[in-house]
Formats: sequence, structure tokens, C-alpha cells
Amino acid sequence: MIAMALMQLGCERTRVPHSAGTHNAGVRAIPSANAPSDAGVDAAQVPDVHTVIAAADSAADAATEADSALPREIAGATGATSFLSIDERVILRRLCTGEVTRLQRNTGGSTISFRVWFADGGRGLFKPQQSNSVANFRAEIAAYRMSRALQLHRTPPSCGRTLPRAMLQQTADRSGDQAFSERVMREIIGRGDEVPGAMIYWVPGGLENVPGSERYPDLLDTARPLADTDRTLAENLSTLLLFDFLNDNIDRWSGGNILRQRTTLQNPTPMMLFMDNGAAFTIGRDNLGARPTEQAARLARVTRVSRSFVARLRALTTESLGRELRSDPLGSPVGDNGLAAILTRRDRALAHIDATAQSRGESLVYAFE
Repeated sequence: MIAMALMQLGCERTRVPHSAGTHNAGVRAIPSANAPSDAGVDAAQVPDVHTVIAAADSAADAATEADSALPREIAGATGATSFLSIDERVILRRLCTGEVTRLQRNTGGSTISFRVWFADGGRGLFKPQQSNSVANFRAEIAAYRMSRALQLHRTPPSCGRTLPRAMLQQTADRSGDQAFSERVMREIIGRGDEVPGAMIYWVPGGLENVPGSERYPDLLDTARPLADTDRTLAENLSTLLLFDFLNDNIDRWSGGNILRQRTTLQNPTPMMLFMDNGAAFTIGRDNLGARPTEQAARLARVTRVSRSFVARLRALTTESLGRELRSDPLGSPVGDNGLAAILTRRDRALAHIDATAQSRGESLVYAFE
């Protein structure tokens, strides 16, 4: 019964909020060769992150020419795109089909996940199917595919694939944590000897909270002035709130869920990333999700929007979004009912934007290109 329930992403559920700063531990920095080795991992064998990125960038040109030879589910329904300036086809080829050479327990958070090392030196995070309802691996895949459909490219690439149950259990047993080993044995749900899950791109360079994000009610209120220095942040938050309304992500504001790569001299203004989407894509009554009142109240605060993003929302169709969702190797992560719920919430968001533009004026509401 549990397995069948988890197969239906549309089931209504609630989520226990994560404590701040722990649940995104699975997408932290790649350890350097000089870092202390974790249990079961020889850190000296882990390539430097810049070497990995350089190799991926070099492979991107070849991937463009070889795109027609890639399976459609790896190439993606909408063709060549990039994430953090890396061709997504290079990333997806690794996530979907790359040889896994090492696994390690991922610490932090309340769900079971594993850090992954690939033969080409790349990194990933595997979130397996499990009985914990807050760990919906399909939601992570759906968020990535919807980000592609809306031409956002802010959600880390994710691919549905299976790993052997024995590999996961052996990794848990080697962790030295008996309680974790027993959890893996008890909570992971598979199909015979294989366990499906989401293989997610490991964002390099470390992550940090986006400063000022808690000010979104003021930044997005047309009744308040918007400083030029806040325009980029306000536009990003506006798009994130609309994205989350469509997804019914009920966990964004529980703490530590609005992230970007760490600021460096080489990257002084890293873009906001739309990560941690495991508590999203419920259906709920009238297709309005698990917490419709809370989500509607947050949507009402969005009175400054991006004109181009709203145009892409309007252009989204059952066919275009469904085609993108079905591009994952495990098939659509939401199903027909989930797809209908997304578009119902899209229509609610557009109705709010149109009514606000009529009452306050388009020039104020469409504040961003």
C-alpha cells in the first residue's frame, strides 16, 4: 500500500518543516583533494571541482554535434539548454546513464539520500523512493522539468533512474550508523532488486542563503518604492513565488531554502537557485494543493512581476508541459491529474496578475522585463 501511494504524486500530504541549514546538505561543495576523507570515501581521488567543470564545458561542444545520437529522454524535449553555464545534455548524460563508482550516506535532513561519485569525476545526489512522505523524489524531477518548460534553468538538473538495492544497503551498512542501516532496510521502497529515485546534479562551490529574501512582501508591493539596488532580488523572488505557487511548494519559507552558490571574486553575483522541491506537486481540493489558504495569501503579495515570465506562463499548455515531463527516463513524475493541477494553479496566478494590473496599472505591475 505504501509503495502504491508513493507512486501517485498527486496524493495529498503534509510536510514536517526541515530545520534551517540541514536539509540542503546534499547539494554542498565538492570536497577538495586536501579535505579530510569521509567514511568510505578516498578524498584524494575526488577531482577538483574546477577540473570537473572544465571537462564538462569541453564536452559541451561535442555534445551539441552528437545531440541527435542521444536518447530523447536524455537530450530533453526542448533541446539544448544550460545550467550554471554547463550544457545540460552533458549533465543529464552523467545523471541518467553515468557509471556510479562510489556512494556515501548523505548526512543532514530527515530523509534518506546518498552522495554519488561518477566515473567521469562528476558528483550527484541520489534520493531514493522511500516510505517517508516528505521525500518525494518525483517532485524533484518534476520541478526540474517544469523549470525547463518555463525557460528558467534555475533548478538543478535531475534524472529518474534506478540503483541496486544491495548497493544502497551496503553503503548504509558501511556508514557505521546502525540506526541508519536499519532505516534503509526498512524505509527504502524498490521494484525487486532495483530502487527508483532522483539523481540530482551536485551544485559545485558551496551554497549560501540569499540575503534579503525575507523582505519579499515589501519588495513586491507596488505601493512601496523599489530601489534600483533591489530590482534583481525582487524580480527573482517574484518569479520564485509564482513558480512555487504552480508547484504548490509548501516548504520554501520554513528556513534555509532560498539559496545560491557562494559569492566569490570570480562570481560576485550568483543567481538564485530554485532548489529543494521535495514538498511540492500535491493536488488537493479543487487542484489547489495541500495548503491553499496559505499559498493564496502569499500569491496575493506578488504585485510586481516579470513581463516575459508571465508571457511564458500564458504560453504553457497541457501538451508542452506534458511533453517536457514525459522526457524523464522514468516517465512523467506527476501523471495526468498532477498536470491538470499545475495548470489550474497557473490559471489562478494569471487571474491574480491580470486583476492586479487592471486595478493598479500595468506599468506598475509589470515592473521587470
